[in-house]
Amino acid sequence: MNANSSFSLWLEDLIYYFAYFPLIIQIAIIVSVFAIAGTVLAYGYLIIHRLRRNNQLRKEAPLREQVNNLLLEQVVFQSVNKPGEENTELANIFRSLPLNKDWARGVIISQLLEHRRSFTGDIATMLRSLYLELGLETNAVAGLRSLHRKKVIASLVELSGMGVLLEEAHILTLTQSTDKYIREMARCYMVQCSETNPFGFLDQVSTPMLSWEQFELFRIISLRKDITVPSFARWIDPAFHPSVIDLSIKLATYYQQPEAIPVMIRLLPTVSESLRASMINSLGKLVATDAEDVLVGMYQEQALPCRMEILKALGRIGTGRFLDFLEHELETSDEFLLIKNAARSIVAHHMLAAQRIKELQHQLTGARLLALQHSLNPLITY
Repeated sequence: MNANSSFSLWLEDLIYYFAYFPLIIQIAIIVSVFAIAGTVLAYGYLIIHRLRRNNQLRKEAPLREQVNNLLLEQVVFQSVNKPGEENTELANIFRSLPLNKDWARGVIISQLLEHRRSFTGDIATMLRSLYLELGLETNAVAGLRSLHRKKVIASLVELSGMGVLLEEAHILTLTQSTDKYIREMARCYMVQCSETNPFGFLDQVSTPMLSWEQFELFRIISLRKDITVPSFARWIDPAFHPSVIDLSIKLATYYQQPEAIPVMIRLLPTVSESLRASMINSLGKLVATDAEDVLVGMYQEQALPCRMEILKALGRIGTGRFLDFLEHELETSDEFLLIKNAARSIVAHHMLAAQRIKELQHQLTGARLLALQHSLNPLITY
């Protein structure tokens, strides 16, 4: 008796006696059958998907290699060997490829994106021009208005990767999308590619920008050298969302914009604790000498994060007018974080505090002395 006959006989017996089994056994049999069927279907789907993917890769491999070779010969080597010379036949060479087939267009676009991520300057510009001349942006533009979020996000990624800003008015509406992923990608796209209004969406932000999103926007903005940097003091205003204010504070600090100093001093008493700490940190990095009196005056009323930032700011500003205040905090505070920052700020005054540091080294003991000695280590950055 072969295996098939044995299985058939077992299945017949199971069906025949099924009605006589206890209920719990019947339920177990049904669950087992569904589990086995589900497992078979899942493995079948994975196998079919993998086979299709492998077939697709084998189909694309020759074209991918051809496109890669053309880009190296006609774009990269051309740019290196003949800088500044325009290759007028570049688009015609690529038009010989099967651009009428969707899978082929996908391969060409993926190779253009890969090369554009690897190169800057003239090569990146040539790749962008080639992308537009071949009309490869049409599917991405259509995808921007799709009802499927994945298509919209893929289109934003493709266009931003190629440095092409199209449908700017529509992109601005996408920055207010209810889908957070579309909204965040559209904001990064505007900042990365818009030439005339990269920060326009900040006026319309009504939902929190997460820390990672602020970091990404900051990174993109700091890398752009082709735009006029605005005064970010404009967005340091209660009329805007707190996350917009926080990002603007960081950008005003990065670009060393002193016009933001009076705005932040004026808002210090009215903003939340986290924003207040951010503003105090910024005032220190902007060396806002006008803020020292205000910061010391509000010190006792603040929570620990703001007190730490005030002590840091006094060290960064470093006029020496509040060395007595820093010394008092070092000698009397019961919070080690305040002791440490007071010590660092005293040391940050350099020659203005040289004699005072020597005196403190003889007067202090225990953790306070250790904090001062630690701050004197030249390898410690502040």
